[in-house]
Amino acid sequence: MKQQFAKVKVLLPGYFKWLGLGRDKFKASSTVTLIQDNGVNILVDTGNQEVEKKLVAALKKQGLTPEDINYVILTHHHLDHTANNHLFKKAIITDWLTSYKKDKFIIDFDMVKKGQKKISPNVYIKSTPGHVKDEGSVIVAAKDGIIAIAGDLFFNDQAERDIFVHDKKDFQRSRKELIKLADYIVPGHGGMFRVKK
Repeated sequence: MKQQFAKVKVLLPGYFKWLGLGRDKFKASSTVTLIQDNGVNILVDTGNQEVEKKLVAALKKQGLTPEDINYVILTHHHLDHTANNHLFKKAIITDWLTSYKKDKFIIDFDMVKKGQKKISPNVYIKSTPGHVKDEGSVIVAAKDGIIAIAGDLFFNDQAERDIFVHDKKDFQRSRKELIKLADYIVPGHGGMFRVKK
């Protein structure tokens, strides 16, 4: 049987907005992306608690409920990317190093050597530190090319933004790797865009 490419759909484009003149308050929720790969339903990031009802409605439009999600992949563990994890009680929740389901955890120590974790035939997680030390990007082989779901290495386009960067060298290196690898990028706070090489 011929292997099919994965399908990628941005369910909720994320947002980020500074509040007031200072840089100490902001509104934010991550982009939430659905990947369907050879019978496996994968959600990347789950947004903040304000988008819970919108997320359930967006899944319903795709003919899915939270119980239909097999994996929730977290690009990183900031609250604007993780607040709705509780909806996905049947899913394996994972990042680039650790997975858990209910109260059972698995740590893939070999990930440090391999640098990536395979989730399904066309989907793997790649370690891409910079915004935070433990950030990972989801790499998807889709019909139109390679899609990188990049968390906060990218905001709403390809421009570099010096917002909450843990390590500038890692940040720049990870961004360059994804720009070279991907045809499209789904940023942490916005819709998918085509990569300019």
